[in-house]
Parts: sequence; structure tokens; C-alpha cells
Amino acid sequence: MAELYFSKIKGDSKEYFALLIFLALIVAWGAYGFWVMFRQGHWVTGMTNQVIWGLPIVSVVYLIGASAGSLIISALAGVFGKEEYKIFSRMAAYLAALMIVGALLDIFLDLGKVEHGMNVIRYFNFSSIFSWNAFLYTSYFALCCIYLLAQMERKDKLVKILAIVAVAWAVLVHSGTGGIIGFIYSMDLWHSPLTAPLFIISAIASGIGIMIPILVLTFRYTNRYLDENLIRGLAKIMGAMIILLLYCFTVENLERGYVPAHAEAIYMSLFDWSQPFPKVFWFIQIFMGMLIPLAILLYPRTWRSVNWLCVAGIIHAIGVFAERYILVVPGLAYPKEVFPPGYEMAHIPPFEYGAPYVPGWPEVALVAGTFALIFLLFLIGLKVFELLPETGEVNEQ
Repeated sequence: MAELYFSKIKGDSKEYFALLIFLALIVAWGAYGFWVMFRQGHWVTGMTNQVIWGLPIVSVVYLIGASAGSLIISALAGVFGKEEYKIFSRMAAYLAALMIVGALLDIFLDLGKVEHGMNVIRYFNFSSIFSWNAFLYTSYFALCCIYLLAQMERKDKLVKILAIVAVAWAVLVHSGTGGIIGFIYSMDLWHSPLTAPLFIISAIASGIGIMIPILVLTFRYTNRYLDENLIRGLAKIMGAMIILLLYCFTVENLERGYVPAHAEAIYMSLFDWSQPFPKVFWFIQIFMGMLIPLAILLYPRTWRSVNWLCVAGIIHAIGVFAERYILVVPGLAYPKEVFPPGYEMAHIPPFEYGAPYVPGWPEVALVAGTFALIFLLFLIGLKVFELLPETGEVNEQ
């Protein structure tokens, strides 16, 4: 393959600085939201003693998956021999590192007492999936940085080795995240052997969904040529992942619904329209986040348009965020059985059926600030590091 040359952007336009200022203001709003939560306590959020994980934890699970998906895109050339995608490798690896930083930041800021985050190191529990995930997340971030550095230093043999390790580690990291949910057999809507593979599939799909518009916009506004066939190649992978997701969701919910003990929980999450969960599941996750993107990918006119592929990527990424919400919140909103057989569970406060949860503005600010910080650092990184190729295609010699 022809030698690829990477460079920094000038970053001296009014539009560039205006975007930096806009993102910085959102970051400041997120910092203020955290300060309110820190000073006044979590009662200012929508969380309760039953729904103890809210929007920040949904964001954590989402960002870890998107990071894994982005890193896998970065490794397409090194692992799968797709040399044409080498032009994206540095940018995708950098974005993967930023996303895992955002996920870790949300974890620490959601704790309430931030200093307690160090307890996972001080009191490491070898039998706890949380302790192991703390190790996996931090080592994953270190691996992203080393992998990116090796690319910048043009250590081609090391890059290929690290690409294989990076893909394996990304799968392990997100499987561990899925294990936090799927291994809890006492929660009707959490326990599932499909959770770990579902996390991997949705990670690849959402990672590509985010990367497609970022790649198109970045190349377009830095006046670099981008081969549209590369974007269509990524869109094909995303489409295949969406089909797999639909199949896995069908199998998982049919299996759960077949168990009589899970019938009430399944009804609450999928069919009880007095609750918000069916609306999020059917309209945002399934219809908007999966069926519409598939239609865009299958319809010839929209398939040929890169702009439409960007739309498909964005709305699918939103759909996967909704999927994370449906994974986390309804499992807590449905009370777990705490009495032995022969006793009836009364769904009354504080542990009630369909426990209400509406995110408070500090949570929304915190999550918005995290995403804004990721993109702010991404824009700064384009100016500081040599992440973008001089051209958007790779030519055969």
C-alpha cells in the first residue's frame, strides 16, 4: 500500500473557535450540575432508593460500548487486513480513549463521594466483577494510548500486534460490563446469557454509528477527500450488527417471557403503556434506532447518499442509548423478590412496581457535559496531534 501521511489541522477559523466555546459552555453546565449533586446530595436527581442507577450509569455503559466499537474500527487494518481503513485508525483510537475517559468520569461523578472511587484499588475484591472491571477499564485506557502512540511512531509490526490485543481487550472489557448486568440472577429483567454478546454487537454498531458522521464532517470541514465507499463499508457492518441485535432481542425477550415468574416484569417493560419503558423500547430503540436505519441502508437512493448514512448512524446511536436505558432502569424499577416461597410481594413504596424515574436536570447536565468534553478534547486533539491523513483514500502502488 502507498505510504500514508498524517497531519494536524490548522484550527484557526472562527467556526472552529466558536464550536470550542459552545462545547466548553456545555462542559461548564455539566460541572455545575455535578457541583449541585455533590453539595446537595442525590435527592436532586430523579434517582431513588429503588432506582439507584440513572442517566449517568446509562451513559457509562453506552460510552464503554461506543469506545470498544471505535477501537475495533481503528483495528480493522491491523487485525482484518482492511488496509483501506487505515486512514481512520488514529482518529478512531483517539476517540476510543476519550470515550473510556468519559465513562470513567461519569462513574466517579455519580458516586456522590468521589474519593470513594479509590476504594476499588485499596480494597480489591477478587470475587467482585466491579473490582475486575475497574482493572479492565484502566488497562483498556492505557492500551488505547499505547496503541495510538505506536501508530504515531510508525511502529508497524507493533501496531499489528497491539491491534489484535486491542480488539481482544475491547471484547473482554465490554463482556465484563455486560457481566455486571447479566450475572445478577435475582433481577428478572437483568439475568441473561445473551447480555455479554449483546453488549459486543451493540458496541460495534453504536461505535460505527457515531464514527460515520464524525468522519464525514471532519473530512468535509478540513477539506480532505474521503472515499464514500469506505463509509458505505462501515455502514454495511453497522447494518449487519443491527440485524443481529434485532434477532438477539427477539430471542432474549421470548425466552424471558416464556418463564411464568418473569411474565409481570416483561409486561411492565414491554407492554404496560402506563409506564415509560414500552414507549422507549418500541419507538426509540426498535423503530427509530433500528428499523429506520435499516430502511435507509436498504433503500437504494438513501444508500447512495453519504448524508443519509450519517443520519442512519446518528439515529442508531440514539437508539442504542435508549437500549442501554431499557437495560438499566426497568430492571431496577421492577422490585426483586425478597421473600421466600409462600409469601406475596406487595408492590408498595419504597419498593414498588414500575418505580418512577425522571432524570433531574443535574443528571442531564452531567451527561451532556461528559459528551461535550469528549468532543471538545477531540477537536483540540485534531489541532495538537497528527490524526488526520492528507487524503481520504489509500491507493495501490
